Amino acid sequence: MIRGKISFRCTECRKVFFGLDIEWQARALTMPIPCPNCGSKHTLPVLASKQTYENVWKTMDENN
Repeated sequence: MIRGKISFRCTECRKVFFGLDIEWQARALTMPIPCPNCGSKHTLPVLASKQTYENVWKTMDENN
């Protein structure tokens, strides 16, 4: 489900950008979207903890 737009930050290039706030696997977490600057998929909402998203990135990397 799309919940609106939020600020993301990239853990690779540290760019902050806006993107759609989309549920990740029907959970409260927001799905990471690719960074428009470097293309990394290791992005997270600005106010989120990097620790929370490490498992999300691991799952995404395993599926690709």
